[in-house]
Amino acid sequence: MSVEIAHFQNFAKLKDTSLAFNDITVLAGKPSTGKSFVMKFMYAVDEALYLPTRNMRLLDAINSTINDDNKHEKIKEYIEITKQIVDHNIESVCRNLLKSIFSDINQISNNFSISSNNFKLKYNNNKLKVVFNKDSNQNTLEEVIFVETPLILEFKSFMNREKGKTPYHIESLLNILDTDYSFTDEEQDKFIKDFTKKSKAIIGGDIESSGDSFIFNKDGGQNYDILNASSGTKSIGLLQYLVTNKALKKGSVLYWEEPEVHLHPDWQLKMVDLFVELMNAGVKIVFSTHSPYMADYLNAISKKQKFRDRISFNVLDEKDGVVTNHILDDENWNILQKELMDTFEDILWQYL
Repeated sequence: MSVEIAHFQNFAKLKDTSLAFNDITVLAGKPSTGKSFVMKFMYAVDEALYLPTRNMRLLDAINSTINDDNKHEKIKEYIEITKQIVDHNIESVCRNLLKSIFSDINQISNNFSISSNNFKLKYNNNKLKVVFNKDSNQNTLEEVIFVETPLILEFKSFMNREKGKTPYHIESLLNILDTDYSFTDEEQDKFIKDFTKKSKAIIGGDIESSGDSFIFNKDGGQNYDILNASSGTKSIGLLQYLVTNKALKKGSVLYWEEPEVHLHPDWQLKMVDLFVELMNAGVKIVFSTHSPYMADYLNAISKKQKFRDRISFNVLDEKDGVVTNHILDDENWNILQKELMDTFEDILWQYL
């Protein structure tokens, strides 16, 4: 993939700066520098591109299940989705997604613009204009997934999913966890088996759905309700489940906020290994992080295994309320160390 450079103007604290997106994209930096805003925005753009494809597939799936017993109900569902496809307007879809995800688009700014290789978007006084380049990847996108927390595996059975009130990115992931995607091919079957084997070696078992909840099947035959699995197991297990239920596949895009939060440093590195496996299977990954372990390790193995050109590291740096992004290479790698480690060193020296 060629690197996509997205330029942000007046977007939250990003007043005039560019970010690089690649097969694996890393967003690093101190808290409140806009990493989550950027990820959620880019997720909304990808989701807007993918929705027409998803709806067409839903129509095919509904059509294949219509019978005399459920004819009335299925036809109503079919008509509703058909209407969504006919009414699909990119400005309207983007606006609805951004409003659901951020609750109010003005939380970002009341006047911002983003332009990249693939699209141009401008928001001004509640008016949204977006244009996608004709060569953008809407025809090749598969499922777009946003993980805010792996604890969603635990929370799923307790959540009140009132339509239109659950933020879109959360509701979408809940629906994905409810779905078992039936299509596979020989290449995907092999990837699922290999990925499951590697992830099982980390957590010592696998995750499976049990209706409204999930079960952790620990190697050796003992099963646990997901409530009783460790947070780290849920993290690796969620990634594993998204592969085994076939949501993550070639063409998918995975956004994951701070995957290190629930992981021991050793498992942080193993999570990076799994991300690389996904990349090699054709999945695009964007993740934010405060972990120098994950960033350093990914940088090191990408050089050793000669795929550094497929990785983009961004460090968002705030000064006087304005965030500037640094796209990293060997010459400015020290910026990442400074942003992620200086606070630790300041605290450490207080006790030495």
